[in-house]
Amino acid sequence: MDKAWKARDFLKQLKKLNKMIENKTIEREQWKSIATGTTAQMGGERVQSSGSQQKMADAVDRYIDIEKEIDKAIDQLIDTRKDIISVIEQLDATEYDIAHKVYVQFITLQDVADIYDKSYNWAKT
Repeated sequence: MDKAWKARDFLKQLKKLNKMIENKTIEREQWKSIATGTTAQMGGERVQSSGSQQKMADAVDRYIDIEKEIDKAIDQLIDTRKDIISVIEQLDATEYDIAHKVYVQFITLQDVADIYDKSYNWAKT
């Protein structure tokens, strides 16, 4: 496998890890919202709270689990970035720049083509 293909594979992994962290962060905020939004009412009418308390406890547990998953994913992202950097630094300057723009900066291929004043097919290749 040539260096360019290996770099693309690594960079796709990086993009996937970034997306996974982003999605888990959204999920964490949803669980946090559930955990903080299900507290028992103070005063007023008396309501049955055992189900609500259990729901809150489950949400807090899930929030903590997601937080650990995010930390693990960030550690994996850092390790993968190190591997990627060592591979893409071996590419020629143009390939490196394009790979960095697409997979690290998340610039679209069309925008990369525009930056280089080239066609979309050129950037895709």
